[in-house]
Amino acid sequence: MRHLVPFLALLLSGMLAACTSEERKQEQMVNLEQVKDDPESQLRNLNAAIQMAKNDGSLYARRALVLLKDDKFEQALADTDEALRLTKDEPANLFLKAQVLRKMNRQQEALKLALRAERNSYQSSALYVLLGELYFQQKKYKQAAAYISKAQQLTPADEYVLYYKAKIQEATADTARAIQHYKAALNYAPQFMEPKRELAGILVAQKAYEPAKVYLRAAQKQAPKDAQVLYYKGLLYEAEQKADSAHIFYRSAIAANDTLQGPHYKTGLYLYAQGDFEGAVLHLNKAQKSFGRTKKYLVTLANSYEKAGRNIEALDAYQKLLQAEPTYTYAYQAIARLKYKLNSVQPESRPVQPQPVELIEN
Repeated sequence: MRHLVPFLALLLSGMLAACTSEERKQEQMVNLEQVKDDPESQLRNLNAAIQMAKNDGSLYARRALVLLKDDKFEQALADTDEALRLTKDEPANLFLKAQVLRKMNRQQEALKLALRAERNSYQSSALYVLLGELYFQQKKYKQAAAYISKAQQLTPADEYVLYYKAKIQEATADTARAIQHYKAALNYAPQFMEPKRELAGILVAQKAYEPAKVYLRAAQKQAPKDAQVLYYKGLLYEAEQKADSAHIFYRSAIAANDTLQGPHYKTGLYLYAQGDFEGAVLHLNKAQKSFGRTKKYLVTLANSYEKAGRNIEALDAYQKLLQAEPTYTYAYQAIARLKYKLNSVQPESRPVQPQPVELIEN
């Protein structure tokens, strides 16, 4: 999934306001603000400025911000380290480094630095949103909500604040209010893709397919390779009983983001129905964290192992199924059959007839 980088412009303006008059003089000499939307020009100007004032930490921070926007994370990280060395851990630069680390998927380090910035009296809506997001990723929703509330006190009409507020509400089953806040985020920022995508996902789950299509079309137009968008597209095709088309989008979602578990689960079910049991096992195992306690997942995985001839793994899967569903009689029969096979010198070769996926309850 594409990660958001909220408030980078706000961070830049804050850093600009913090400059001394001498720094502003140096910046004016090299035209730092000449081409704001051209990273190459910005980098040339900043490189020249740093050559003129190598001990000016604010210049390294500015260059780090440009590099961060350009997805040059290692270089941005090196510049934030230099900025912090020269500015003696300036809180704004701690926050900037936290942003870089978060983009590098080093969330724990990012959280520690963001908290240090807060402890050093750095107050910023962007910082609070970052802290809210990092706690949200850890599923610590109470802490996440507290920081988003702090952000909302500073910027009540900001789309990122509203978006993360909705994310927390959705995760805590307050779907109605989540929908309200996603829509509010779109009112302030109609080109904001993520609320459209999340609204589509909620509406698909609610089987409100026609309004879901409206949001999904808009999201797909902006982010045609977004894994979550592709997954929701697959779910819509599946709802229309177009299994092959759905499968194409599930595989596309996996290609875009192999860690997304929903498409792996759906692909596993599809491959099982097609008789590709090894393929089903491969994808179902990648969906275990999110779906591993559901009856349909456990039954399909156990059947796939057994049909693939992987009897020890099938036995283990059926035993886990019984732990989750003690009244599921088919599992008792399967366990007895597998134990007989495993204990026999010459196992009986009677073919196994696993349950069709469509007959397995959720």
